[in-house]
Amino acid sequence: MSVDAGERHLSPPVRRGSRDERREATLRALTAGTGARCAYCGRALPELSPRGGRPTPYCAAEPERYGSWGAKVITCAMLDEQREIWVHLYGPDQPMTRLDVGNLDERLTVVQTAVRPLLDEVAAVQEYLNQQMAATIATSDEAAAARDEANRATAEALAARDDALAKADAAVAAAEADRAAREEADAQVEQARIAAEAAVAGQREAEAARDQAQRERQQALDQVTSAQRQVADLQQTLNSERVATVDRIAHLQAERAAAEQALRTELTAEYENRLTAQADAFAATERALRQEADTRIDKLTGDLAAATRTFADELGRLHTDKATLAGDLARQTSAAGEAELRHRRLEAGLADALQRAGDLDALRHHIARLVEKPTVQG
Repeated sequence: MSVDAGERHLSPPVRRGSRDERREATLRALTAGTGARCAYCGRALPELSPRGGRPTPYCAAEPERYGSWGAKVITCAMLDEQREIWVHLYGPDQPMTRLDVGNLDERLTVVQTAVRPLLDEVAAVQEYLNQQMAATIATSDEAAAARDEANRATAEALAARDDALAKADAAVAAAEADRAAREEADAQVEQARIAAEAAVAGQREAEAARDQAQRERQQALDQVTSAQRQVADLQQTLNSERVATVDRIAHLQAERAAAEQALRTELTAEYENRLTAQADAFAATERALRQEADTRIDKLTGDLAAATRTFADELGRLHTDKATLAGDLARQTSAAGEAELRHRRLEAGLADALQRAGDLDALRHHIARLVEKPTVQG
């Protein structure tokens, strides 16, 4: 088995239609004498010989072109038959031969024409969804602005609370000042007590000056009494201020806590109500859009299925008509070839008869036999 030609890795020719279509086109060109080409490789074929003969749509056998396979010379007819078997078994889109992209482009154009309305509708739905999404984002931004405003109000409330705390701290500082005054009064009492003791000691030491000492002692006792009354008044005032300050601080803290709780409750309720309303609106919009899109998609899907069925029916009818026309053309081509062969044989017989025109009866008999119409097998 020789495969020398195959080892050169020849490129297969482009597949143009089916094997029957290519053979019929080549036979028509041969009969019409319009430059027929091989139904497989596309090479130009020689015109029919004047001596007649059966026309073939393939190149003549050339052992040096493709080589041989076993005892057989590989020819275009053999390769075309093998390729047709391959396509019949494995489909037209196998890598054994290059595909005619023109036919594929025509089919893709038909499919794109049928699918184009669906693609336009899908693009419109997508654009509408984008617009709705932009509106939703804008609404969300407004909600965020409202939330920022609520946060600002909360910050102002916190600032008011801090101011109240500062005032409470000032009241505490005043109470601390009162406590310092009380301590100063206690120091004065202590000094008075020391002075009284000194007076008593002077009385004991200077009996002669007893009257003076008694007057001084009485004066000191009066001062001590006055100082004690002042200390008692200061202590009472300080206690009252302390109680009032504590009550005021507790009241301010209670008011602050109540204000914070009320503000937090109000802001939370308002924010939740807004979020709930927006979520309900978004959900309703989404359901409506989804239902509308589903309805459009179902309608377009039904239209596409109907168009596909109509296309398949028309394509089947066209294939049936093509097969019928191909059969008629093959029969007419065969009849024309036989008529051409008969005509050429008649011309050759007449020429031979004219050369032997010595016997007129024999010539008439020979012409009648040549003109006799042979029976054609249908």
